[in-house]
Amino acid sequence: MSNLNASTVTAASVVFSGNSSTQTKAINTVADLVTQTPTTNQTLVWNGSAWVPGSVSGTLISINVYTTETGAAFTRNQNGGNYTWTRPSGCNNVLVYVTGGGGGARTNSNSYRGAGGGGGATSIKWVTNISVASVAVTVGAGGNEAYNGGRGATGGTSSFGSYCSATGGEGGQTDSPYEGGIGGSATGGDINLPGGGGEMAHDSNREGGGGMSFWHKAGSNHHYTDSGRWFIMHGRWGSGGGYGYYSQNDSSYSRGGGGCVIVYNYT
Repeated sequence: MSNLNASTVTAASVVFSGNSSTQTKAINTVADLVTQTPTTNQTLVWNGSAWVPGSVSGTLISINVYTTETGAAFTRNQNGGNYTWTRPSGCNNVLVYVTGGGGGARTNSNSYRGAGGGGGATSIKWVTNISVASVAVTVGAGGNEAYNGGRGATGGTSSFGSYCSATGGEGGQTDSPYEGGIGGSATGGDINLPGGGGEMAHDSNREGGGGMSFWHKAGSNHHYTDSGRWFIMHGRWGSGGGYGYYSQNDSSYSRGGGGCVIVYNYT
């Protein structure tokens, strides 16, 4: 071990920093804590000559989830909203996931066509040395379905301040130009993922799903005898609304899901 010269070695909750050859004083937990007491999100760190309280970067402090899509599996909630992220004590860096709302499907009860809504995009951003006290958070709502006419509504845009944003998916359209909704787009992130496109069909025996978001994809079904399970066609967490066999479509089961903003807070 004489050649060990690691910059940081972690053992349990004690962090050894610096050149190990200069570390001449072993830690004495009781004695060191009496004279050097770490505060929240700190530990004892070797500074080259003594053990002192210090911050250790990279520790997950907490997670903030902003969305209305938190109910049981077969529920629908397309709402968005405006929130405020408040920087926790000791937080210096954040990892942010921002997903736009899903687009609504176009469903028909009098033709053989159906078109799923597009999925909301997702922006993923690592923000270092964040010093602001708070950031405005916007969660995009899911788009309404169109029933027997028009195009499904586009999902709303989600954002984490000016750091990154993601637009919602477009609604499906079973009239010209006959298309499933196009997925949303994202900007500002280190990774910007487009939303998935919704499916579209003219066939009387064809059912289609909505466009996929980073988190979820709405399915399509009409065979369940329990009508409550038709909620599977409803978008969740930014996915687009799906559609079923034309005679089984309903005007309330094919909406796009509300988006979300998730913030991981690190030291």
